[in-house]
Order: sequence, then C-alpha cells, then structure tokens
Amino acid sequence: MPPFRPMAPAVAWAVLLLALGSAQSAAAESSDLLTVKSASVGFGGQFKAGFWQPVRLTLAAGTAAVNGTLELVVADSDQAPVVYTDQLETLELAAGEERSVLLYAKSGPVNTRWRVQLRGATGIAWSQDISPLDKPPLNSTQELVVGIGPPLGLEEAVATIRRRAENAIRAAVVTKVAELPDRWWGYHGVDTLVLTTSDAAFLNSLTESQRGAIIQRVELGGRLVLCIGDRGTDLLAAQSPWKTLVPGELNEVVRLSENSGLEDFTKSELPQSELFQRERPRLTKLKDVHGEVLLDEASGGTQGPLIVRAAVGLGQVTFVGLDLDHPSLREWKGRTRLIASLLNREASEREAGEERQAAITQLGYTDLIGQLRAALDQFPGVTLVNFTTVAVLTGAYLLLIGPGDYLLIARLGWPRQATWITFPLVALGMIALALGFGGQAHGSRVRLNQAEIVDIDLERQIARGTVWAHLYSPVTAHYDLQLSLAAPLESSQSPQGWLAWQGLPGDALGGLESRQVMLASAEPYRVALPGPQPAIEKLAVQMAASKSLSACWWAKTQLDAISELALDSFGHLEGKFRNPLHKELRECIVVHGDKLYRLGSLAPGQAATIDPQQSLNLEWRLTQRRLEQSKDVSTPWEQDSIDVPRIVQMLMFHEAARGRRYTGLTHRYQPQIDFSEHARLGQAILVGRAIDPVAKIERGDPKDPGIHRRPYSASEFDIDRGVAPQRDTTTWTWFRIVLPIQPPKTQQP
Repeated sequence: MPPFRPMAPAVAWAVLLLALGSAQSAAAESSDLLTVKSASVGFGGQFKAGFWQPVRLTLAAGTAAVNGTLELVVADSDQAPVVYTDQLETLELAAGEERSVLLYAKSGPVNTRWRVQLRGATGIAWSQDISPLDKPPLNSTQELVVGIGPPLGLEEAVATIRRRAENAIRAAVVTKVAELPDRWWGYHGVDTLVLTTSDAAFLNSLTESQRGAIIQRVELGGRLVLCIGDRGTDLLAAQSPWKTLVPGELNEVVRLSENSGLEDFTKSELPQSELFQRERPRLTKLKDVHGEVLLDEASGGTQGPLIVRAAVGLGQVTFVGLDLDHPSLREWKGRTRLIASLLNREASEREAGEERQAAITQLGYTDLIGQLRAALDQFPGVTLVNFTTVAVLTGAYLLLIGPGDYLLIARLGWPRQATWITFPLVALGMIALALGFGGQAHGSRVRLNQAEIVDIDLERQIARGTVWAHLYSPVTAHYDLQLSLAAPLESSQSPQGWLAWQGLPGDALGGLESRQVMLASAEPYRVALPGPQPAIEKLAVQMAASKSLSACWWAKTQLDAISELALDSFGHLEGKFRNPLHKELRECIVVHGDKLYRLGSLAPGQAATIDPQQSLNLEWRLTQRRLEQSKDVSTPWEQDSIDVPRIVQMLMFHEAARGRRYTGLTHRYQPQIDFSEHARLGQAILVGRAIDPVAKIERGDPKDPGIHRRPYSASEFDIDRGVAPQRDTTTWTWFRIVLPIQPPKTQQP
C-alpha cells in the first residue's frame, strides 16, 4: 500500500479557489436580486426603542423578476431575533423595477440591527442589513412629538423645554403624505401628534386609511394637538371625519380681534407690523364646549375659548382655534412659548424625584412598568437560587473531594487507591443533590402570571385591553401562542390586537437602553402583525427561565350606557348608573376630578348611586395618607414591592398620586395607562376587578401549519419536547369604564 501523501499545493489552491468562486457567485446572485435604495424607520428617521414602528423601504429589482414576501428581522429585549411578516403583502417586481413599500415591526433595544429579507417558495432568497439607520433610536421613555402638515416650529419649541439629556423631548415633522402610516399602531411610539390643517391640499390628499389611523390612535389613547383656524367651517361640518375630535360645536370663524389672551398667556406681545394688522389670523370659535378651557381670546374670558383640552375616547385632544403656522405669526416669539406650554404638560411632575433615581438603580428599573415586570416574574412554587446557596454548595463539594476525602480514607485506614472509588461516589452524590435541589427550586409546571386592564368608553363604544404576562418554563421548550378573548364583550366587530415581547425601560441587564450583546446565538421566532389573530410562533424559553410578553386588543362595543350622572351646583358628581357589563365587578370605585367614591361589588346590570356626601380624596387614598400626631403622613412607596394590585393601581392613576414625587419612578413607557388626566378633565371613571380574565394566552397546535390555534386545557400546557406538566395561571383583571355625564341644565330666564 503506498504511503499517504498530502494533496499537492497546486491542487489544494485550485479546490480553494473553486469553493471561493462558488460562494462569491452565490453571494453576487443574491445581492443582484434586490437592492435597498433607501430605508427609514419612524418619522423623519426618529423612533423610540420598544414600540411598533413604520418602516419605509425603496427597493429595486436586479436583472431578474422578484416574487416573494418581505420580512423584517429585529431583536427583542433579550437580543433574540424576531421575524415580522405581512402575509397579505406579496412583493412582485419586474426586472429593473423600483417600488416603495411600507412595513411594520417592533423596534428592539437601542443597539439593535435591522435586517430585511425576501422569502420565496424555497426559503430565504435574499437579505440585507439596513443598519445603521440615519439616526440612533431614542430611549424608550423619551417623549417624541410628531408634527403633521406645514411646519410650525416644533423643533424650536421643544428645544426650549429643559430636560435632562436622556429625557429630552424630540420632535419630527412630516410634510409628505406618503410618509404617514396607514395603521394606527404606526403611531405607537409617538407621545403627541400635532396636526396643522391650514394646507387643504395636504389634508385632502390623506387616504382614508391614513386619516382613520390618526383618529383611531387618539380614540385608543393617543394625544393630539389639533390646530384649526381658517378652515373651521369645512373641518367641523357634519360629514367631516375630523369633527369627532373637536370638543365642541362650531360657533363662527372670524379674525383675531383681541390680543390680550395670547399676550398674557405667553408674556409676549403680538406683532405690530403692517403685515399682521392686514392679515390677522382667523379663529375657529366653539360653543357648547366640554373639557378644560386653557386660554380665552380675551384675558377676561368674555370672547370665547381659544384653546381647549378635552378627553376624546380613551385619548386627549388639545384644540387650538388658531393656525399656528400662519405667516403673520412666524416671527412672533410668543408662538414658541405657546407651543412649548402645550407640549410640556405637568413638567414639574415628570422631572420630580431626579435625586432619588440613584438610590433605585440597583433594582434594575426606574419606570413603573419595570416594577410590574419584577412583580409578575415571581411565580408560586419557583424558588430563586441565590448566589450564596451556589457558593455554599460549591465550597462543600470542594471540601468533600479534597480534605474530606483524604481525612475519611486516613480515618478508616484504607489504602490511598480507594480515592478512585470515593471520588466518583462523592461526585455522583453532589450531582444527585444538585438535580434534586434544582428540580425542587424550579418546579415541574409551566406557569403564567398575567395582569390586564380593560378600558371602555361608553359614549364612543370603544374597548381597549392591555395585557402584561410572564411565561415560565421548567424545561427548554418552544411555544406557539395566541391571544384570544375568552369572555368577549358585546362587540359589533371582531376584536383585533397584537401579542409580542415586552420591553424593560432602562439600561439595566435586558433593558431597552442596554448595550449588551447576545453571547450565544438564539433561534428566531415569529410575531404576527397586529390584526384579528395575534400570535407568536416558535418562542424559545430556556430551562427555568421566563419570557415577558405584552398584548393589546381593541374593538367596538355595544354596551348599554345607562347613566344618569350629573354635576351638582358645587361641581360634585351625583346620580345613578348601571353596571353595563355581563359580569360582576368587585372592589368598585368611581373616580371624578380629585374625588373617589366607594361602591363595593356590582352585579351584572346592577344600579349604583353616587352620593356627593360620601366622597373621599383620591390622592389621600392612593398614597394611603393617615393622621399621625395631628400630621398628615403618606405611606412611603415601596419601589421593590411585588404587590401587583397596588402597582397596577398606581399605573392607573400615577399623576393623581403626585406622580414621581411620590413613587420616585417614572411612568413614561406606557403613559396612556394613566387616567389621572381624564379624571381631572371631568370624566367619571368606574374601576372594578373581575374574577376571570378577558384575554387569554392559548397554546397552538405545532402540527397546524397556519396561525390557527386550539386552547390549552385547564390542567396542562403542552411542551414540544413531549413533557406535559401541569399548568398554574395567576391572573389579575381590572375594568375601567368611562361613564357618560349629563350636560348641565340650561338656566331658564
């Protein structure tokens, strides 16, 4: 047999070059399939970490036709890749054709890279990294203000608002209709929208989907500054869709005649130039106003409201009866101050407690959502193995296999070779001890903790559900999950929503502002876009670990709004109403203004009476204030508490409890949960707890290729590995119902 000889160098180089050539050819073929001409996320390249975002791509086909589905791949807060696919949108391009597309995905941590890929019939046919983007993402708790329409100096206004750099307000302006989302969740990461209506061509060019997205965003919890000046007659007409956002009826459209209101509010005189006197801006005046009048045309309050803030559905609208982009106001210094004051609401509350932040950084969160996450991550039957326990067991093991083994053999007079027997026995014993201890600590059941708030506005018949859930798995497994309404409300349409991962605001480990990188590769999983079938596919959860999930759903309702609530001569709430739900509510209270009324339990359809004499102070109850030695003392907020009902109560009315001054924590990641402003604006809010949850996270059938799901049984939660441990679920569900209040009776002469 001839001796083995290594491959000749020439042959080796030929093989290597051939392999490299094949790889380069495949890469070139893939890159020539599509080219990303431009990519933009958010608005003007600005977006926040941890929210649904619109993604605009301009794609050009290469020398061959393209047919497939576009997918976006973005990491979640744990740096696991998530695939977002719109199954209804198929990309079909002829050779050399160019097209702009609008996609949606949930933005990950600030250092996340974005990738777009094309899935064809045989798999991934093309992919390209679209990072880095034009601008780095904003922090998850920063405020983002987006102007729609002609610019009115938003950037200059927010620059005058003093905030710390990490909390500074950012502004973006969209002047092209094509850059606006056509779904309301495209504005998920926007704190305030500012809509100017002076450009009729711009407003009329909005598609029905784009216009509906703005209106639905406000009704489901968004904030809008709506400027209507010269075009009030058109926009407040009976058939105008914008009329539903205006807190009043059209009175008249006239030119600005009084300066005192604006000048006193801004501490700045209006221009005295000939241009201003000749082209004074026109005002849209309202009558039958509901809400809070922030500014009147005249300082005496006799000319009619100029700026009104009111609750609209589950959101808020600040109506400005003046075109702030009017040419005669561009050089007016007071315009910047006026806009800044409209955007910087409750600034003292938001910035209070900065000095306490350093004391809570060891907890890993600085926002109330972080505290709720920490509370939901505590599972009954699961014990956290701390470092001290691990260190003690490790020390005991080292002592046993070292000095312990030596002394035992010497004591018994055995030969030294006996250590070949005692050492494996000790090692096996410690392994058995570790396995038993770990199994006892980790448990054998899949567990789910879920908190839920269902908000309903009876006047507009709108329902919105917000869900936070933590899924714990005792073994490494993959889960197919879906969100379903186990006890649907009386609705006129099918509910829609999303089920996705939940972010942690802050720069702690796993936070959205953390710069950590993924040390080990993770399998991608899929998140369905918001729609009628919210689902997650192939979600990987490691052994003895949990995954933080969030969900949101919305629907139109058909509930009976039987309410005889009204305000007495002192402005206090009185009258009767009925529980509109077909389920019992417990621990019921009604919140109005700074008052709270206790009602106990309400059966389905049960009537309740509000007695103004039985009112309690809302802030006192939220802060659990009590008298000690003739002094009012509030119970300190425990930032490490895991009391879920107490945390959710604070989420619902944080500002009413003095906000960050009391808790030392912000409430900026999901501020739409806070209804303090609604109560202050005169809304009557019924709050009560329900026994059964409305939304349920259900297990999907892994054999089903689609996004069709079957519910899990009451006693198990199947795992792909064939293990079927028992399942424990703990849920907390609250309802908040905005009750109609009858308008005050007109005094007869």
